[in-house]
Order: sequence, then structure tokens, then C-alpha cells
Amino acid sequence: MNIAFYTGRTGLIAQQEGLNVYSNNIANVNTVGFKASRPSFADCIYTVQRATEPEWQTGHGEYVQSTQLMYGVGVFTFTERELDFAIPSEEGFFAVMDRNGNVNYTRAGDFQMSQIDDHWELVTVNGEFVLDYEGNHITVPFVENTDTPDYAALTEMIGVYTFDNNFGLELLGSNKFAATERSGEAAADTNVEKLRMALERSNTDIAGDMVHIIETQRSYQLSARVVQTADELERITNNLRA
Repeated sequence: MNIAFYTGRTGLIAQQEGLNVYSNNIANVNTVGFKASRPSFADCIYTVQRATEPEWQTGHGEYVQSTQLMYGVGVFTFTERELDFAIPSEEGFFAVMDRNGNVNYTRAGDFQMSQIDDHWELVTVNGEFVLDYEGNHITVPFVENTDTPDYAALTEMIGVYTFDNNFGLELLGSNKFAATERSGEAAADTNVEKLRMALERSNTDIAGDMVHIIETQRSYQLSARVVQTADELERITNNLRA
């Protein structure tokens, strides 16, 4: 078995995964409430090639050990839209429920109103129901005898939930998170501040991720060169045997 070939191959796979993470961060630079990720690399196992020389160990490349979410607060944009909301601290998520009754959590607060039968409810841009502190749908309140929503009362109704361990949340699509055993159960927290007419932008570090992409591409090229060189040496060896 050509160890160099497979060592280079692990590097190719790991660097490709890292490139996918950094590219995804940059692609979501304008996504409301997006939290960037960072790949964590680790070295593979080491083996002893000679029983008589146990201190001579050979490494077998690298792999992506985990992908860590970065929960730093993004930049806030103050808008003129009454249904835009943001959470100014790192702790706290809005709770949303889809049509199947599944409850997930998000930092994106660009909400809308949707008419349900004879009343209006607060929903996300994807049509999921925003929940209050008790896990119920939010019926939009109106100023008495008017067609104007009572935004102050609505702000108080929107639930904010916290977790024992944010890093244990499962990242889903559509900018949502799901609670897991590692994160602990969601707990309603009325002490977390909410900002109205404001949105939290992506916390992607464009400059930093561009540098990481360049570094990752260079590492990918080096790993590819290792694979190519190992393949050429194997070919030369086979020709000599022939």
C-alpha cells in the first residue's frame, strides 16, 4: 500500500471540506442572523512501520474533526420596518414552528404578518409561525378601533429562548437551529432584550474567510501534488518490475 498516496488523499478531502465551510460563510454574508462556521482540523492516526524501531511513527494525514459555529453578534442595521426585530446579545433565539408542528430556533427577525382565518399572526419570511414565551402562535394585536398593529405590545409578546450550551445546537437549513441533548432544552428568557426596527446581519468575517480560502486552496494544491507524486513513483516502480 502506498502510504503517501492515501495520506495526500486525506488532505484533499479535509481541505475540500474546509473550503466548503469558508465558501458557505461568504455566500451568506448578506443573510439576516447568519452565524458563520469554522472547521477544526486534526491529524489522523500514527502507525509504527518497524517493530524494531517503535519511535519511528508515520502519520496518515488529516481530517475535519468538527465544524464549530461562531456565535459572535453580527452588525446591526436599523431599518424603518416595524416588523424587523433583533437580539443584541449573543444569547437568545426566536422560536418558530413549521406547518408540521416542529419547533426550531433562529436569529433572523425579519418577520411578516399573515392572515389566518379572521385574525393576523406573526410569521417568518418562510411562513413559519413565530412563538411567544409559552410556545404559542402570536396573534398580532391592534390598537383599539383601528387597523394599526400595536407594535409595542407585539414586541413584548415575541418569545426569546436561551440554551445551556449554544454550541450543542444542530444547524439546519434555512438559517435555523434545532435543540439537542448537548444543547439542553430551550428556556424562555424574558430578561433578554429585543430591538424593534433592527436586524442582525451575518457575522461572517469576509477578509478573514477570504484569507482562509486562499490558505485552503494552497493546502489542497500541495495535497494534490503529493497524490500525483506518489502515483508517479508507483508507476515507475511497476515499470521497473515489468
